Amino acid sequence: MEEGASQPGTPAVEILRPELSSGDSHENHVFNTNPVLSLADIFRHLTAKATGIDINHPDPDTLADGWLHAPSNIFKVNVESKYVEPFEYSGHKISVIHLAYALLTYGLQPNNLALELLKKVLKHRKVRELMRVYFRMKGKPVNDQDLQLQLKINYTWEAVVDGLFEVVAFGHEMRRWARRYFAGLLVPMVAAKGTPSSNGTATGNRTQAALRELCLRRDGHMTVIGRVWNRFWPKDVVPPPRTELWDYGALKACHIIPHGSPESLNLRELLVNFSGDSFIVDMINHTSNAFMLTNQFHSSFRRFEWSIEAKLVDEQRNDGDNWVYVFRKFNPYLPRALDQHVDGEEVIFGGKDGNIPSPNPELLNVYTALARVANASGAAEAIDLILRDEEEIRERGLTGRTWGKVGQNYLVRQLERLSTSE
Repeated sequence: MEEGASQPGTPAVEILRPELSSGDSHENHVFNTNPVLSLADIFRHLTAKATGIDINHPDPDTLADGWLHAPSNIFKVNVESKYVEPFEYSGHKISVIHLAYALLTYGLQPNNLALELLKKVLKHRKVRELMRVYFRMKGKPVNDQDLQLQLKINYTWEAVVDGLFEVVAFGHEMRRWARRYFAGLLVPMVAAKGTPSSNGTATGNRTQAALRELCLRRDGHMTVIGRVWNRFWPKDVVPPPRTELWDYGALKACHIIPHGSPESLNLRELLVNFSGDSFIVDMINHTSNAFMLTNQFHSSFRRFEWSIEAKLVDEQRNDGDNWVYVFRKFNPYLPRALDQHVDGEEVIFGGKDGNIPSPNPELLNVYTALARVANASGAAEAIDLILRDEEEIRERGLTGRTWGKVGQNYLVRQLERLSTSE
């Protein structure tokens, strides 16, 4: 067994359970005033200190506009770090620490993500020893997700960052963890095949045709985003006045969670870890997971350039009438019709047929959270460059000129597409 590995049958987090010496008092009775933090906040403090991000903001959603927008200089980060090297994906470097911070800040289940990371780093004896030195456990956790730690008063976050990252294994495990979510979750969400008009079977044809027709009826034969009217509307449908429309075009029903997600076990697992609920990939071909877009709008949506967020009007209620939908803009250079929407503008679904379910608020919020992670970490820009390289590969074929740009995950995705299309 590798030195430092956990003993068989012993939970990786067991190292944090014994009562630790508090270090809370000295002869002059100075008590520890450091806050008691969740696992997610512990790792957020570590990564924030390592990147120079201010950790004293009250709430990520109340930060300045630049925080959530890709063009802000705060995200034009140098991926090099004195603490941990970036990982490479298809010839592009991605910052480990910025991606880890974004996952733990915008992930819908940050403590689940932090627990997963904690178990990985605690496989190494030196890391376990340092965690004992720096932190004390507060209270008796009901389960692993409820673990809370408190920084001892004789240590600073700068000292903790320097000490932990000095252990090569700590940075190595964080790099592997961050790369897993980049390659297994963010890239597949962007690179997913578009919503099919058919999967080659009679059942598939009927399913997609029914989904499209239901979404058209629900939204009144137009896109609620960009207000593009369906060019091929039925004769019995009267279009709204031209003054209310921004364009005419061919529309398609587009999935929020990609159509092929259930077939990818790895993507499914990471989506559940990120969101905390397995239903996310259980209702793919349903109006709760689709809305009408043009091809151009769908491409922009899939690249995390914009999203739709659902918000509760009354925090005490969680029924269908208690949600409002708002437009979220992550890229300042959107297609013209999309650019007429402002960030935070309300979006209304189901204006024509209220009996057809609107997009599920939780599905929309999962996608919006992923968009925030991708843009806040710089991953969205990196993925765009990676996919441009892959487009060149598809156009030119695997030649000597393009072979150097071929990443392993690109080849894996091609095999997955072949296996699910047969």
